[in-house]
Amino acid sequence: MKTILNYILSIVLAILLIAIFFVNIVYNTVLNENYILAKLEKENYYTKIHKQIEENFENYIYQSGLEETVLNNIVTIDKVKDDTKIIIGNIYRGTKQEINVEKIREKLNTNIQNSLSTTHMTENQKKSIDTYIDQICNEYKVTISYYSFTTKIGDNFTNILKIINQVKNVLLIIIGIAFLLLFVLNLKGFYKFISFSGISFAVFGLILVCFNVLVNIRIKVNAITILNDVVSEILRNVLNEELKLIINYGIIGILIGVFLIIISNLLHNLKENKLNKREKN
Repeated sequence: MKTILNYILSIVLAILLIAIFFVNIVYNTVLNENYILAKLEKENYYTKIHKQIEENFENYIYQSGLEETVLNNIVTIDKVKDDTKIIIGNIYRGTKQEINVEKIREKLNTNIQNSLSTTHMTENQKKSIDTYIDQICNEYKVTISYYSFTTKIGDNFTNILKIINQVKNVLLIIIGIAFLLLFVLNLKGFYKFISFSGISFAVFGLILVCFNVLVNIRIKVNAITILNDVVSEILRNVLNEELKLIINYGIIGILIGVFLIIISNLLHNLKENKLNKREKN
């Protein structure tokens, strides 16, 4: 009965370790504003998205009949960076700031007026230009991923963080209790406590390795697409980094588990040898 309880506690501990591991990964990456901003900088996001914005603008120029020069310098990388931080702030801090496109509108309108300065425009042409400017402004918002739902996420984000923190604390308490129970259960044989702790770490590591292999088999991470090409590339890089982290911790968990099991066997053998010597004496 005691052995069965030891195995049950070991498995429960392994599951709890897996739970706290994944909670920590989510908390320190997806739910961490500083991590996201650092990742955007590292991946050269602002330059890449600025280039994509310009390419998307060019798709509209052919429909408008205007010269390509009207699009020159209407959006800067600094503007993209500032607006991206506004979007992230809306999500992580619930700031509810709007993206201001008035400067883009004014600059584009000025460029168009200069380009058509010698041309007499009809009312229909003026309306067409206004429509074109609206399209460019909307395209800018879409390309930098500004959507109304980001502010809705921000409304609930603080509550999500509180829940995650509570879950972390509860898991840590339960893990502490489980280790304590395992220790109390094996007071007369400390080597057993070490052995079953080793089993917990080994199972923890094995499950992480299996999870990594399963994800790589079932999901084509490098083919994931979301919002736009630049965001998709960053998401794929983040997921690949996390998968590497998972397998690394999985291997570490297995090595720790094996090490503890070996140590427990050595302690057990040492104890047995001492008893045998006493009996002989």
